[in-house]
Amino acid sequence: MVSAPLPPPLQLPLQQTKILVLPRGKAIRSTPLPALGFTILEIAAVVAILGILAALFFAVSDRLPMRAEAPKCMANMRSIQVGLAAYLQDKGHWPQEPVDQLGNNEDAYEDWWIDELKPYGVAEATWMCPTIKRLVTNKSAQGRPKVHYTPTMFDKHPSTPYRWSTQPWLIEIGNMHGQGALICYPDGSIKPMDEVVGRD
Repeated sequence: MVSAPLPPPLQLPLQQTKILVLPRGKAIRSTPLPALGFTILEIAAVVAILGILAALFFAVSDRLPMRAEAPKCMANMRSIQVGLAAYLQDKGHWPQEPVDQLGNNEDAYEDWWIDELKPYGVAEATWMCPTIKRLVTNKSAQGRPKVHYTPTMFDKHPSTPYRWSTQPWLIEIGNMHGQGALICYPDGSIKPMDEVVGRD
Protein backbone atom coordinates (compact mmCIF):
# COMPACT_ATOMS: atom_id res chain seq x y z
CA MET A 1 0.00 0.00 0.00
CA VAL A 2 1.48 3.31 -1.14
CA SER A 3 0.91 6.39 1.03
CA ALA A 4 0.24 9.87 -0.39
CA PRO A 5 3.23 12.22 -0.60
CA LEU A 6 3.59 14.75 2.22
CA PRO A 7 3.14 18.47 1.44
CA PRO A 8 6.35 20.53 1.22
CA PRO A 9 7.41 22.20 4.50
CA LEU A 10 6.39 25.84 5.10
CA GLN A 11 9.18 28.19 4.21
CA LEU A 12 9.35 31.71 5.75
CA PRO A 13 11.20 34.54 4.04
CA LEU A 14 14.62 34.95 5.63
CA GLN A 15 14.45 38.77 5.72
CA GLN A 16 11.37 38.75 8.01
CA THR A 17 12.57 36.46 10.78
CA LYS A 18 16.06 35.95 12.10
CA ILE A 19 16.81 33.01 14.35
CA LEU A 20 19.68 33.13 16.77
CA VAL A 21 20.93 29.71 17.89
CA LEU A 22 22.37 29.67 21.39
CA PRO A 23 25.03 27.22 22.56
CA ARG A 24 22.56 25.05 24.52
CA GLY A 25 20.38 24.61 21.50
CA LYS A 26 17.67 27.13 22.46
CA ALA A 27 16.54 29.58 19.78
CA ILE A 28 15.23 33.12 20.41
CA ARG A 29 13.95 35.81 18.10
CA SER A 30 16.63 38.44 17.58
CA THR A 31 14.34 41.04 15.91
CA PRO A 32 13.32 43.50 18.67
CA LEU A 33 9.57 43.84 19.30
CA PRO A 34 8.10 47.33 18.90
CA ALA A 35 7.61 49.24 22.16
CA LEU A 36 3.97 49.36 23.27
CA GLY A 37 2.31 52.40 24.98
CA PHE A 38 3.57 55.94 25.56
CA THR A 39 6.36 57.40 27.60
CA ILE A 40 5.61 59.71 30.53
CA LEU A 41 7.05 62.63 28.56
CA GLU A 42 4.65 62.02 25.66
CA ILE A 43 1.66 61.79 28.02
CA ALA A 44 2.71 65.01 29.81
CA ALA A 45 3.00 66.83 26.46
CA VAL A 46 -0.48 65.71 25.39
CA VAL A 47 -1.98 66.75 28.75
CA ALA A 48 -0.31 70.17 28.50
CA ILE A 49 -1.64 70.73 24.97
CA LEU A 50 -5.16 69.70 26.01
CA GLY A 51 -4.97 72.06 28.98
CA ILE A 52 -4.01 74.99 26.74
CA LEU A 53 -6.82 74.19 24.29
CA ALA A 54 -9.35 73.92 27.14
CA ALA A 55 -8.26 77.30 28.53
CA LEU A 56 -8.67 78.90 25.11
CA PHE A 57 -12.08 77.30 24.63
CA PHE A 58 -13.44 78.47 27.98
CA ALA A 59 -12.11 81.99 27.37
CA VAL A 60 -14.00 82.17 24.07
CA SER A 61 -17.10 80.15 25.03
CA ASP A 62 -18.67 83.04 27.01
CA ARG A 63 -18.41 85.35 24.01
CA LEU A 64 -19.85 82.95 21.45
CA PRO A 65 -23.51 83.17 22.62
CA MET A 66 -23.21 86.97 22.89
CA ARG A 67 -21.98 87.23 19.31
CA ALA A 68 -24.66 84.79 18.14
CA GLU A 69 -27.40 86.87 19.81
CA ALA A 70 -26.24 90.16 18.25
CA PRO A 71 -28.34 89.75 15.04
CA LYS A 72 -31.52 89.27 17.10
CA CYS A 73 -30.63 92.33 19.15
CA MET A 74 -30.06 94.38 16.00
CA ALA A 75 -33.39 93.18 14.58
CA ASN A 76 -35.09 94.39 17.77
CA MET A 77 -33.49 97.82 17.41
CA ARG A 78 -34.54 98.08 13.76
CA SER A 79 -38.12 97.21 14.71
CA ILE A 80 -38.12 99.97 17.31
CA GLN A 81 -36.59 102.39 14.78
CA VAL A 82 -39.40 101.55 12.32
CA GLY A 83 -41.94 102.09 15.10
CA LEU A 84 -40.41 105.46 15.97
CA ALA A 85 -40.46 106.53 12.31
CA ALA A 86 -44.14 105.50 12.06
CA TYR A 87 -44.90 107.44 15.26
CA LEU A 88 -43.19 110.53 13.81
CA GLN A 89 -45.19 110.29 10.59
CA ASP A 90 -48.45 109.73 12.47
CA LYS A 91 -48.09 112.27 15.28
CA GLY A 92 -45.79 114.79 13.60
CA HIS A 93 -43.27 114.79 16.46
CA TRP A 94 -40.99 112.58 18.55
CA PRO A 95 -42.57 110.84 21.58
CA GLN A 96 -42.57 113.36 24.42
CA GLU A 97 -42.19 111.74 27.80
CA PRO A 98 -44.11 113.62 30.53
CA VAL A 99 -41.77 116.03 32.34
CA ASP A 100 -42.97 114.97 35.79
CA GLN A 101 -41.94 111.39 34.98
CA LEU A 102 -38.37 112.13 33.90
CA GLY A 103 -35.82 110.49 36.19
CA ASN A 104 -38.35 109.67 38.91
CA ASN A 105 -39.53 106.15 38.29
CA GLU A 106 -37.67 103.71 36.05
CA ASP A 107 -40.61 101.31 35.84
CA ALA A 108 -42.96 104.12 34.76
CA TYR A 109 -40.38 105.28 32.18
CA GLU A 110 -40.14 101.79 30.66
CA ASP A 111 -43.90 101.24 30.64
CA TRP A 112 -44.46 104.63 29.02
CA TRP A 113 -42.13 103.88 26.09
CA ILE A 114 -43.61 100.41 25.63
CA ASP A 115 -47.17 101.79 25.59
CA GLU A 116 -46.28 104.65 23.20
CA LEU A 117 -44.90 102.37 20.48
CA LYS A 118 -47.16 99.36 20.97
CA PRO A 119 -49.74 100.72 18.44
CA TYR A 120 -46.94 100.86 15.87
CA GLY A 121 -46.10 97.16 16.03
CA VAL A 122 -43.39 97.25 18.71
CA ALA A 123 -44.18 94.51 21.24
CA GLU A 124 -42.83 94.54 24.78
CA ALA A 125 -40.43 91.65 23.99
CA THR A 126 -38.86 93.76 21.22
CA TRP A 127 -37.43 96.11 23.85
CA MET A 128 -35.44 93.28 25.44
CA CYS A 129 -31.93 92.22 24.40
CA PRO A 130 -31.70 88.40 24.27
CA THR A 131 -28.26 88.46 25.92
CA ILE A 132 -29.46 90.45 28.92
CA LYS A 133 -32.46 88.15 29.29
CA ARG A 134 -30.17 85.10 29.25
CA LEU A 135 -27.67 86.57 31.72
CA VAL A 136 -30.27 87.54 34.32
CA THR A 137 -30.31 84.49 36.58
CA ASN A 138 -32.55 85.92 39.29
CA LYS A 139 -36.08 84.91 38.24
CA SER A 140 -37.66 87.74 40.25
CA ALA A 141 -35.51 90.28 38.39
CA GLN A 142 -36.08 88.96 34.88
CA GLY A 143 -39.01 91.28 34.27
CA ARG A 144 -36.89 94.40 34.90
CA PRO A 145 -35.51 96.30 33.24
CA LYS A 146 -37.96 95.85 30.36
CA VAL A 147 -36.33 98.45 28.12
CA HIS A 148 -32.80 97.47 27.12
CA TYR A 149 -32.49 100.16 24.43
CA THR A 150 -32.51 103.81 25.53
CA PRO A 151 -34.25 106.19 23.09
CA THR A 152 -32.80 109.65 22.58
CA MET A 153 -34.98 112.53 23.74
CA PHE A 154 -35.81 115.13 21.06
CA ASP A 155 -38.00 118.24 21.15
CA LYS A 156 -41.42 118.43 19.48
CA HIS A 157 -40.20 119.84 16.18
CA PRO A 158 -40.90 117.24 13.46
CA SER A 159 -37.51 117.58 11.72
CA THR A 160 -35.31 117.43 14.83
CA PRO A 161 -34.82 113.62 14.88
CA TYR A 162 -33.59 113.75 11.26
CA ARG A 163 -31.46 116.89 11.58
CA TRP A 164 -28.22 115.00 12.34
CA SER A 165 -27.58 111.70 10.57
CA THR A 166 -25.07 110.68 13.22
CA GLN A 167 -27.39 111.43 16.16
CA PRO A 168 -28.49 108.03 17.55
CA TRP A 169 -32.15 107.22 18.00
CA LEU A 170 -31.42 104.25 20.27
CA ILE A 171 -28.47 103.03 22.33
CA GLU A 172 -28.21 99.63 23.95
CA ILE A 173 -27.82 99.86 27.74
CA GLY A 174 -24.52 97.97 27.83
CA ASN A 175 -21.76 96.17 25.95
CA MET A 176 -23.63 92.91 25.48
CA HIS A 177 -22.00 91.58 22.30
CA GLY A 178 -18.30 92.27 22.76
CA GLN A 179 -17.80 95.35 20.58
CA GLY A 180 -19.42 98.05 22.65
CA ALA A 181 -23.08 99.01 22.99
CA LEU A 182 -25.08 98.89 19.76
CA ILE A 183 -26.22 102.25 18.35
CA CYS A 184 -29.19 102.71 16.00
CA TYR A 185 -29.28 105.74 13.65
CA PRO A 186 -32.19 107.53 11.92
CA ASP A 187 -31.69 105.57 8.69
CA GLY A 188 -31.97 102.24 10.55
CA SER A 189 -28.25 101.44 10.38
CA ILE A 190 -26.75 99.90 13.50
CA LYS A 191 -23.10 100.03 14.58
CA PRO A 192 -21.27 98.91 17.70
CA MET A 193 -19.69 101.62 19.84
CA ASP A 194 -16.14 100.38 19.15
CA GLU A 195 -16.67 100.93 15.42
CA VAL A 196 -18.14 104.41 15.97
CA VAL A 197 -15.23 105.63 18.12
CA GLY A 198 -12.62 103.81 16.01
CA ARG A 199 -11.45 101.22 18.51
CA ASP A 200 -10.12 97.92 17.13
